Amino acid sequence: MKKWIGLLALLTAACGSLPTKEGYAQKVYAWQGRDANELLATWGAPDKTMTMPNGNTLYTYNKSSVQQQPMFENRRYEPGTRITVNDNGQSRVIETPGRWVYDGMTGGGVMTYRCVTNFVVDKKTQEVESVSFEGNNCLAPPRQ
Repeated sequence: MKKWIGLLALLTAACGSLPTKEGYAQKVYAWQGRDANELLATWGAPDKTMTMPNGNTLYTYNKSSVQQQPMFENRRYEPGTRITVNDNGQSRVIETPGRWVYDGMTGGGVMTYRCVTNFVVDKKTQEVESVSFEGNNCLAPPRQ
């Protein structure tokens, strides 16, 4: 019993550390109000920098990767049938065997994962004013 409780606690803890979009939001929104030099020291050089019309600076970080998806054969099992045959007053059962049926292939192709993160830095205070992100790969473990 103690083994099961320990295993359940371990599984629960592991599920809490899976990367999520909410975890990524926690990670990036924590930069609001912090110094831009600290941001650059931690995140490195941005992929793109732009001076906005109000004088603030926009730092953009792009993260992307491409992954080949596997191909799978689609097969399904058709069970055999049982037929009762009456022949000259006697009944007998004829059974046909089941078989695997090929239904083609699925999968394959390429999946692109990306995340674009933007930090707006105030021109006067040099602090991160706002943060935004988009993409299907903006994931991080949530903070406990």
